Amino acid sequence: MAAGPQLLTLFVSLNFFFNCYGISPTVSSEKLASETCGRQAMTSGNKISGPAGGVTFRYENCTLNRSGIGKHAIDGVKNVHFSQGACEEQVAVTVHWTPSPLGIEHVRSFRVIIEEKQLEGKQCQYLILKDPRQLNYTFRSAKMDSQPFLNLKFETDYMVMIVPYPSSKNESNYPPFFFKTKTCEMLLQSDNLACKPFWKPKSLNISQQGPNLHVRFDQAPFSFGFSLYYLQYRTSAGGSYKQKACRPAYSTAFTTCVLQDVTPGYYTIELADNNNTTRKSAHYNVNQVHSLWAGPIRAVAITAPLVIMSAFATLFTVMCRKKQQENIYSQLDEESSESSAHTSALHVERPWPRPKVFICYSSEDGPKHSTVIQHFAYFLQDLCGCEVALDLWEHLEICKEGQMEWLSRQISEAHFIITVCSKGMKYCVEKRRSRRGAGAGRQLFVVAVSLIAEKLRQARQSSQDLAPFLAVYFDYSRESDIPAVLDLATKYKLMEQLPQLYSRLHSQHPSLPEREPQPCVSKRNYFRSQAGRALYLAICNMHQLIEQQPDWFEKQLMPAPPPAPPDPLPKSQSTGPWKMSLM
Repeated sequence: MAAGPQLLTLFVSLNFFFNCYGISPTVSSEKLASETCGRQAMTSGNKISGPAGGVTFRYENCTLNRSGIGKHAIDGVKNVHFSQGACEEQVAVTVHWTPSPLGIEHVRSFRVIIEEKQLEGKQCQYLILKDPRQLNYTFRSAKMDSQPFLNLKFETDYMVMIVPYPSSKNESNYPPFFFKTKTCEMLLQSDNLACKPFWKPKSLNISQQGPNLHVRFDQAPFSFGFSLYYLQYRTSAGGSYKQKACRPAYSTAFTTCVLQDVTPGYYTIELADNNNTTRKSAHYNVNQVHSLWAGPIRAVAITAPLVIMSAFATLFTVMCRKKQQENIYSQLDEESSESSAHTSALHVERPWPRPKVFICYSSEDGPKHSTVIQHFAYFLQDLCGCEVALDLWEHLEICKEGQMEWLSRQISEAHFIITVCSKGMKYCVEKRRSRRGAGAGRQLFVVAVSLIAEKLRQARQSSQDLAPFLAVYFDYSRESDIPAVLDLATKYKLMEQLPQLYSRLHSQHPSLPEREPQPCVSKRNYFRSQAGRALYLAICNMHQLIEQQPDWFEKQLMPAPPPAPPDPLPKSQSTGPWKMSLM
């Protein structure tokens, strides 16, 4: 009979223990954040539909130093695209992809890394196969999704890497993918406060001069449209606020308001604009005025420490930002120094002189294309160990020798002749070449292409090596942009085939086998040096121009408005000189 009360007592004790210590399913902050944004919970797994059924992922903390070297090669993912949404007045992005059939049976997990284009912020997710634990060929079309990446910025360029594990390939061998987040107005309502500019004064300095208070603050930019500022003040004893209207000083960046005949006491002073959207408060103790000099002395005693503290704060901010910038580029600088040391050792090892390269390019593709050419020349000279001849660097020599003499000498002396093909070059060479007007004949690069084509033809007829003649094009151009007269030249797509170009340039003789490319000269790593970063940004700017203005080239071909009719000149002066640039 005593067993019944004992069991009842044990049941009541266990129930009390579970209720007191809260042993029940808990809701994580990430799950709450996901449900707030209208998405699945991050801890519940992700169902992915495919031809062979569903795939469930288990999500773990992603460490950037996770090692997953395998014995088999796994190809990179395909069909990568992104979906964007708004979450708590910030951008949330989900990455979608499908696995590659090559090596799919060895995939156990994926790591998804997203970081800003300027290498500032980085987020990572680690997705482990839960059900099934191994994929097969039937899952080659399965669409897989990451969890949403939260707290991203509006209108910011991001780079995404999706790495399958475990793979024998290095993480740097997988190509990155790029996207740009949408604007705040596209993801949120245009009247949302997050999309509107917000201003708050950085400083609110108060000084006493006699019975008056001088309140000095930095005013908002004129684009905010504030026509008045209001100073509201009252004593700590209470009572209603007194208000003083102040007009902004348009000649300076600061405005000073004077509160006259303020009685002694401890005051709360609040600054607001005429829209009542900006407020900043401060406290100040107004002392009794004993003499004529009491106010100025106290004002100096208060203002001087504030100025000193402001100077120290500014110095500290500058030092912190410099340290942050050093941390961002420290890894890149180390790799750049290593590559420079390796390149210097390579030059000492090679007994023959550096190859001399002549670059021919078009001036009809705009200034951004010319910037790409100039940084490409710096890249060949600084990192690839070449001696580059570029017309932009030799204006004085061109003026001394003459354009045609300088051009003929550079083509004859160069070990390699690189012709950077583009839409403007093909148009001018093949379209305008048939015209007999003065406009086409004044472009010196058209003459240079004709000389190079003639040398190609002569080398072909005399069975000479055609390796010194190279035709390259960047990824914002196409292979079809190569003029037909240069079909015999060796073609390279940059920066995809940069290692092959490097190997060709660093052969002792064009007929020898190509040299093994260096680690710093590849499509994945070329931007990790100083010259490579400048070239990478120039290429990105050209891509951005083409995306924003698809008809950019047609606009450049539009004739300029006719100028005013000039004074009549003698017939002998009617023909002008050729252009100086090879661009």
